[in-house]
Amino acid sequence: MRVLVGLGVATAVLIASLPADARPQRRTAKQHGHKATHKATKKRAARISTIRERDHVETRELARGQSIGAPWEGRLQHAAQLPPGDGYHIRRPARSFGTETTVEFIERAIDATLEAYPDQHVLAIGDISAETGGPITEHHSHQSGRDADIGLFYKEQPAGYPASFIHADEENLDCAATFKLIESFLATTSEDGGAQVIFLDFDVQGILYDWARDHGISERRLERILQYPHGRGAPEGLVRHEPNHDNHMHVRFRCPSDDTACR
Repeated sequence: MRVLVGLGVATAVLIASLPADARPQRRTAKQHGHKATHKATKKRAARISTIRERDHVETRELARGQSIGAPWEGRLQHAAQLPPGDGYHIRRPARSFGTETTVEFIERAIDATLEAYPDQHVLAIGDISAETGGPITEHHSHQSGRDADIGLFYKEQPAGYPASFIHADEENLDCAATFKLIESFLATTSEDGGAQVIFLDFDVQGILYDWARDHGISERRLERILQYPHGRGAPEGLVRHEPNHDNHMHVRFRCPSDDTACR
């Protein structure tokens, strides 16, 4: 018994002489709880990471740029707003927000068109995005500041326009001014954040195509601009068919190079 007591005392003395970080540690209930909380935190972080990968949004890069995510699943930060202008009417100002390049190119295209056709009526501007992006009623896209609904030009300003979009046909569409507006957006395609695609009803494209051919515009140039007459699913042309777009065009712009979370 004396031997055992002596060994115990010697062991205690030896342990006491060790540095604090080298002594045997006894796990307390509090430490067990901390470990469980740490595991839960890791699981939660892994789940959030999976969601971010699914949504293709890298929040670590959100501080850079304005357009976040895809046009149909995204949002907008540090938005620019299309200002009021003499040559156009913004139908819903609360939805007139976009990236700086989107707003700049819209203004530039309208200015170029009205410079060529100064006697034209006011142009209707539909929705771009809400100030912080995200889903808005009546649209599947328009979520990340890079989509813009732009009205058409008519031979005479229709009743109800520009407060509302108006169906276009051979009788009322001003093909010259509308074609110039499309060309003005086309001129931005080589620039950072420029136009990527324009959605416009196939039949309205046909009206513009016939007018352009009658006015000496070559088929080669028209192939670069219009999907018509190659079929609604043809890959040619900046302007593509989309149902319910016979009263306006929907212009989608590319991701600006400094928008690192843009898709």
